[in-house]
Amino acid sequence: MAGVIASYHQPSFHIFIIFMILYLVQLSIFIWIFPKNSLLKKVAWGSIGGTITGFQNFLKDALTIYQLANNSSKNNNSISNYGIGSDDSLPTTFFLFVLLAMATSFIGLLCLASCMKRYDATYSAAMFVTSFVLSASIMSCVHYHTFEHLDGAINYFMYPIGLLTLFMGAFILVKPSAVTNGSHCLLLNITDNDDSRDHNVSISDQNNNEGVGSADSYRERLLNEGPS
Repeated sequence: MAGVIASYHQPSFHIFIIFMILYLVQLSIFIWIFPKNSLLKKVAWGSIGGTITGFQNFLKDALTIYQLANNSSKNNNSISNYGIGSDDSLPTTFFLFVLLAMATSFIGLLCLASCMKRYDATYSAAMFVTSFVLSASIMSCVHYHTFEHLDGAINYFMYPIGLLTLFMGAFILVKPSAVTNGSHCLLLNITDNDDSRDHNVSISDQNNNEGVGSADSYRERLLNEGPS
């Protein structure tokens, strides 16, 4: 229990929280200011939900506190110094962590739903997963010291490779949208050009028909008048 509470007093975790708050504020600015067709706004909408949901430390630490309290109750050990008045009660910290875990998950899903209303569902889901993994990985490295628990050089190599592969997949998902929009515009231009060409051909045919009709009328008028 003491280790769980003490981990939130580490300077590295405070810096992480400040950095993530500033990052979320920056994403909110992109969403608020930039137009809908802006790439920055699209990336911001896709990333903000997963970034908020990535705070999984609250859920994990709440489960850890519950397990410690349960074990303490079984062993008849009092841990009232951390908010437990009796062996059968849970500390206030447990309920706070549960509330924060529910809030971050719910807000993240709301952001995901809002992103799906504005952009493609495949893109929204992929960016949500990518930002979620990135946020949770950084949080785990700072709060739980992930790299200190990796065994063997292969794990130190494969862990960054897995993250890099995930980021490359997200990058590939972002880029085709611009290509698709460009192809759509090109298709519209080609269609417009075809329509213009067809329109010009119709005008030319109409003029030719009018010219032929005028020549026929002149010839008929000459035949009717006869030789002078």
